[in-house]
Amino acid sequence: MTPTIGFIGTGRMGTPMIKNLIAAGFSVRVYNRTASRMSHAIASGAVACAEPAETVTADGIVLTMLADDAAVRMTMLGDGGILKKLGSKGIHVSMSTIAPSTAQDLAKLHVEHGSTYVAAPVFGRPDAAAARKLWVCTSGDATAKARVRPVLEALGQGVVDFGDRVESANVLKLCGNFMVAAATEAMAEAFTLAEKAGVNKQAALELLCGNLFASPIYRNYGQSIVDTAHDPAKFVLRLGLKDMRLVRDAADQFGVPMPLADLVFNRLQAGVAKGRGELDWTGLALGARDDAGL
Repeated sequence: MTPTIGFIGTGRMGTPMIKNLIAAGFSVRVYNRTASRMSHAIASGAVACAEPAETVTADGIVLTMLADDAAVRMTMLGDGGILKKLGSKGIHVSMSTIAPSTAQDLAKLHVEHGSTYVAAPVFGRPDAAAARKLWVCTSGDATAKARVRPVLEALGQGVVDFGDRVESANVLKLCGNFMVAAATEAMAEAFTLAEKAGVNKQAALELLCGNLFASPIYRNYGQSIVDTAHDPAKFVLRLGLKDMRLVRDAADQFGVPMPLADLVFNRLQAGVAKGRGELDWTGLALGARDDAGL
């Protein structure tokens, strides 16, 4: 029998993920702090809940896709939270980008209450979520991961496991987001130089990102940078700043100097200070244009 899945967070990422779960045959119970944002999920067949705990079925599986560490903690521990209701066979699958230390803390809390925590952050933006093209990274208890794998496979093109240390998937997610931000900064500086020197930016993009550095990140993000097309946002710049703050915190936790992460963090922080926080995070490239007087 296909299990009923709880899903908390019906934003840009959560809603298409919920639709894919329903299309795969799962029943889904959803909660979002802003109730009006559940409307598209409900229209697709999800059942709305008034508080996080209502998404939990007996010894069930609950997925969270939330903006930050505080939101995940509140969903677990706040009024109507899921932690006390999950039960001995319940599993919380956290798909948010959060600190490795937060994942460690939350996993301990689940053990204390008899349930299990699995880290499963994803790579991919809302269009990838809608197309079932996410890459899912997992870490944590092996038995729990095996149980939730069919659920995760309904959401993406691949599930890649990083072992039993529950924080490992979150470390990997931060590494990936750092690499995306660093690539964006590199392209911003390169295309700003090309433009100011009178080189055709589109031609530069086609050679550099279509051939020498051919990958989805370089092609797609590079086009946004060349076109200065950062609105509407697929992933807002202020959340990119949050992620780079997590990268720097993790670097401190594990004793790793990351000077390039500091540079990108400062670029994102300047973008927020200039009122660009709701632009797509490729908008960090505007900082290079500012510096060059464009």
